[in-house]
Amino acid sequence: MERLLESARLKPDDIDWFVPHNANLRMIESICQRSGFPLERTLISLDRHGNTSAASIPLALDLAVQDGRVKKGNRLLLFGFGGGLVYAGAVIRWTL
Repeated sequence: MERLLESARLKPDDIDWFVPHNANLRMIESICQRSGFPLERTLISLDRHGNTSAASIPLALDLAVQDGRVKKGNRLLLFGFGGGLVYAGAVIRWTL
């Protein structure tokens, strides 16, 4: 996350919503604590759908779009990870 923000020339405060892979809540809480990103600005779908593997990021994003949290112009940091220390991320601006 740190390198991703650096390459985008952004700081955590520039991000409206963090959308991590929703493997489990303890892991998300730990990521937020270690990165300094507020849990309150983190999109979670675990409570509705559980761990849905690769679909967790789009599901969390869809829930937040549907309930109005994500708005046009918001910056989102998407970050997925998996077994074998595989990870990928992107910073996007929501334009819909």
